[in-house]
Amino acid sequence: MLDLLRSLAARAYIAARRRPRVTVITLHRVGGSSRIQPAHVERCFRFLATYFKVIHPSELASTQNERRTAVVTIDDGHADAYRHIFPIARTIGIPISLCIPTDFFFRRQWLWFDKTIWAMLHARSAATVCGLRVDPQDPGSFATLRRHLKRCPPGARDETIIELLHNLKLDTPLSPPDDYRAVSTSELREMLSSGLVEIVGHTVTHTIATVLDEESFEDELRQSNEEWESFCGRPPVSFCYPNGNPGDFDQRTEMTVRRAGYRYAFTQVEGTNPVLRMNPLEMKRVHIHWRPGVCDKVASGLVDIQNLVCSSGPNGPA
Repeated sequence: MLDLLRSLAARAYIAARRRPRVTVITLHRVGGSSRIQPAHVERCFRFLATYFKVIHPSELASTQNERRTAVVTIDDGHADAYRHIFPIARTIGIPISLCIPTDFFFRRQWLWFDKTIWAMLHARSAATVCGLRVDPQDPGSFATLRRHLKRCPPGARDETIIELLHNLKLDTPLSPPDDYRAVSTSELREMLSSGLVEIVGHTVTHTIATVLDEESFEDELRQSNEEWESFCGRPPVSFCYPNGNPGDFDQRTEMTVRRAGYRYAFTQVEGTNPVLRMNPLEMKRVHIHWRPGVCDKVASGLVDIQNLVCSSGPNGPA
């Protein structure tokens, strides 16, 4: 009943809202052990198709007067995007955008956090690395390690992961196995040729922007752009900050993103984007949810009201 009320409230809010707003939906893994399954994606996409004009990021400048605009972004570009999301998008006619690190796609390298997940699932005993004890019986210990690694530059991060695997007595496959791989070259070409798929820049190594010094961040953006331009025939017009939470981007990184030629940049800050007040280089996003009513609520913009209320105390916003 509560979920139905959420959905009804979201639809009423959409109908009553007058000011133009952009909702950016994001997904990561779909299917398998993920909480988000293809049925949840299909239900969300049909909701978007009913109530929103769904576009690619490259079309955002032409929709300033649209009351309800939506963009769908898929972070990292695992094979899930081709297996589970693209068929639904093609059936419904929903444009989607893939945010893919180029080391992952072009060089078939592991995403560093996937390697720690693989290690957790295959470890048979506990070990210590960086002063942190990790135990396969305690998934939280690996989550703590991942939080630590997020704040490490690529070289130090990779060395720590090598040490982790050594201490756990594990040998990872050189390339990610099927459950962890990126979309293949042929799969991505098929998706791009459909006209429904657009590429979003997501760096080379999936390192948090503020962890990198200015020169290193510029190099990652330049290399990523050049590789995608060579593959797609044009560079991406939009960028997705790795991790993308507050503190993962700032004024310095925003200026670097602008100089790299990006017109839009997506964060992981929860919310929708009122067109008249949004910063195009710090766009908020909302996640697809397995509960339909929650999915409707975040897409509609009601989540903005909820976040405002939750962040306010007796003395105003916290």
